[in-house]
Amino acid sequence: MIEDLNQGHIQAVRDVRQGEDVMRKFCESLPADRLLQGNDSNLDAALDKEKNLRVFVDPESGAKLTYASSLGVIAQFVSCLPDASSPPNYIMTAEHGQYTCEIILPENSPVHSATGRPSSRKAIAKRSAAFEACLLLRKGGHLDENLLSTHHKHLPAMRNAHLALNLNKSSMYGMKIKPKIWEDTRGSLPDSLYMTIIQLETPENLGRPSQPIALMTRTRMPHFPCVLLHLQADKTSNLTFASLRGSLQISQDALSRLNAFTLRIYKDIFNKKFEVNDRAMSYWFAPVVKNFQHMTGQQGSLDLLDWEALDYVYENEAWRWDIHCQPSELEGRYLVDKWDGGRRFWSLKVLPDLRPQDPVPPDATPHKYMDSILDYSVSLFPKARKRAVWLKDQPVIYAHRILHRLNWLDEFTQTDLKVNNKAYVCPEPLLFSALPTTLVAMAYLIPSGISRIESFLIALEACDMLGLTLRPDLALEAITKDSENTEEHQGEQIHFQRGMGKNYERLEFIGDCFLKMAISISIFCLSPQHDEFEYHVRRMVLICNKNLLNVAVEKKLYEYIRSVGFSRRNWYPQGIKLLEGKGLNKVDNQAYDHQLGDKTIADVCEALIGASLLSYSNTGDMDMAVKAVTALVSHPDHDVAEWADYYKLYTKPAYQVAQATAVQTNLASQIEEKTGYHFKYPRLLMSAFLHPSLPTAGGIPCYQRLEFLGDSLLDMVCVNFLFHRHPDRDPQWLTEHKMAMVSNKFLAALAVKLGFHTHIRYSGSTIEFQKRDYAQEAQEVEQEHNGARDYWTTTRNPPKCLADIVESYLGAVFVDSEFKFSEIERFFNDHVRWFFEDMSIYDTFANNHPVTHLHNHLVVSFGCSNYKVMASAVPNAAGTDVQHQVAVVMVHGEVVASGTAASSKNAKVRACERALEVLKPLAPFEFRQRWGCDCEEGEDEVQLGDVGTAI
Repeated sequence: MIEDLNQGHIQAVRDVRQGEDVMRKFCESLPADRLLQGNDSNLDAALDKEKNLRVFVDPESGAKLTYASSLGVIAQFVSCLPDASSPPNYIMTAEHGQYTCEIILPENSPVHSATGRPSSRKAIAKRSAAFEACLLLRKGGHLDENLLSTHHKHLPAMRNAHLALNLNKSSMYGMKIKPKIWEDTRGSLPDSLYMTIIQLETPENLGRPSQPIALMTRTRMPHFPCVLLHLQADKTSNLTFASLRGSLQISQDALSRLNAFTLRIYKDIFNKKFEVNDRAMSYWFAPVVKNFQHMTGQQGSLDLLDWEALDYVYENEAWRWDIHCQPSELEGRYLVDKWDGGRRFWSLKVLPDLRPQDPVPPDATPHKYMDSILDYSVSLFPKARKRAVWLKDQPVIYAHRILHRLNWLDEFTQTDLKVNNKAYVCPEPLLFSALPTTLVAMAYLIPSGISRIESFLIALEACDMLGLTLRPDLALEAITKDSENTEEHQGEQIHFQRGMGKNYERLEFIGDCFLKMAISISIFCLSPQHDEFEYHVRRMVLICNKNLLNVAVEKKLYEYIRSVGFSRRNWYPQGIKLLEGKGLNKVDNQAYDHQLGDKTIADVCEALIGASLLSYSNTGDMDMAVKAVTALVSHPDHDVAEWADYYKLYTKPAYQVAQATAVQTNLASQIEEKTGYHFKYPRLLMSAFLHPSLPTAGGIPCYQRLEFLGDSLLDMVCVNFLFHRHPDRDPQWLTEHKMAMVSNKFLAALAVKLGFHTHIRYSGSTIEFQKRDYAQEAQEVEQEHNGARDYWTTTRNPPKCLADIVESYLGAVFVDSEFKFSEIERFFNDHVRWFFEDMSIYDTFANNHPVTHLHNHLVVSFGCSNYKVMASAVPNAAGTDVQHQVAVVMVHGEVVASGTAASSKNAKVRACERALEVLKPLAPFEFRQRWGCDCEEGEDEVQLGDVGTAI
């Protein structure tokens, strides 16, 4: 078919016709002695002679079997055999000028072979063998009365299942605000507590003196990772958490002092007055001695607490000022506006030249009352102000108003930097807090610290629910969704939650790869006789987002996902009653909901698998990742608890353990010289080099099953390398550069470099010609490029079988080594890694992907950053449940092109391909005119990894 008025199609047809004319004229000009008469010359006439002699008519139906129809009958019969991976093989022998053919049917055929009658022509002899085989099959009841196979291939039941998720579908789900550990432990008076020291790694960056604070809990806290805080505009520090060993016996008197200190922090600093109820407290704060230095494995001790500060706060509600106080006593104090919860000050010094009735200096930060310095110091409402009487001769203090900043997890904004904090106040209207300023300075960081601690605890509770033991930082990263479109890597994140730390997208990338490998291994072990298609279908059912979503919803994993950043309201403790302050009428156990997309929940499942893998990456232990896969796919096809269980599932097939022939042993010896791996089972290696075109030889199957296994192993080892080698790269960059490592081009070149191409066994001249020509070219190109690592990118497209045998070889190594992934890593390090030490040389290879190509064309060539690539599901026109994905490319709000496919990934690719066809012919000025682009180059430039979806 050609497209109407398509000049390219029309010219192609003309070229073919012209070539036919040239060939025809050449053939017609040949002399008679150069004309070849093939075996099929005058075949119809020969068959006409034969048909009178060899015809079978079924007595039940009258169906007629002839030489001409026998080949078709055999082909239909073989196609219906279960697990048949090879066509029938015809073996021709010649004797006394006659040809005799024997047909060899697949191994699982009820009739294994048949021999035809001698004939002077090969074509007739071949059909005779097929005819005899048909007679035997009909006699055995394997062909019915219509000469159709009585065997039926059972295709996988889920092969056409709709397993994709609608990327735009989301629902409201419940969300945990507080970890369950607080609720489980409060309600009684503790007689012992555990100590976690909270301190700054670089306290000098805070800009004022501070001292550590202890978090006192009824149970010992896990070892939390440090948290980065933004203390000043250009200064940061890690907030560290040291969970000390051993419980501390606590008296009722000491507990009362801890309680008073904790409630004073809430009241003086955060303007929240809670009831005094020791039993209902989730935790307590306590001052730590200023010279505390943490040591690994340190034992907790009450001597580490600053009891002098505790006693003073317990015994004094505030420091009392009077007119007789010395000016020096007013310096370095923490001042509280009793009537305005947002006004807190650091007192710096007394200004003897100013009086309370003086005008407010012009450089003071604004306040609603500005008639005088005394007026500026009072926040009472008008009626109360009229009744209030103040001393006229009290001093004036120069102070800094404290920025009401609770979320130190986030960077400073331009608004924060422009805040004026100068203030001039009188002491009488203000409260001088009993809290030392060194503790107040540290206490201002408590909301950020408690918020992150509770997020860690909720993440660990999610792991406990799944039976997993993970590093707290990776557990939290796996469940963190910091924007509405986290999974799409768009240039501008929608409703971005600042200060949440790393989100799940990188963990999801490596977790997805491990999930694929784990399921592939399990299915390979459980179903050694199934074909590759069956493997793919069964794997698809388990790893699809739909299955992950269903399992996650059943386990209520959505409750643990962190989709909301720091909250000024939710960090306060639950369990104790609020008496004064904002949120007075708030219900303690109020339910919170958040909106999550279906794909988000599925992605979090994969991220948790990635976190399970990386939590033990320093030891190479994959048991926890295997356990995570089992928990999150929840299917009998993957019911293993640790890596060693995979090998326990595997039963060695008869062909693997049978005695190896000299040829098979010699093959293993030659491959060992090239790769360094010694095969215990040479017949397994032979299977890795048997092409599907070749009939099963000695019961050894073709390489397709091993290729299925090796493909997932190669993916995993390549992704693992890229993930750790490039820790700052996003999933799209990693995916696109992984494509180079697992491409048919590279694997075929590697097969030639290792000499694998000389060992592949196949049937057919076409494969021979393709293999030989490509191998010759690859070797020549390697020599011409003088050792360049990317020489393989310049070769032609290779025959796929060369790439296949590299993957099947890896599958064979994995099975032969009793499922040691270290052997796959060794092969990668010895034979693959060298090519990809510098991934920048493959940027061009990666940029050939349409999504990336479109991004580069818009951003680099046109300087445009206002564009989107979006996909959405649309129902089938026939009204069935099957949906298609439609993707669009939009530039400045206008649709440039669209694409439709069964998956959003392919739909986006098609949309980007069509968009490139539209945009590439345009000059930059034409693009700007057509699409109204007013983007400035370099402004808000979209990063390469932020566009599209990882594939």
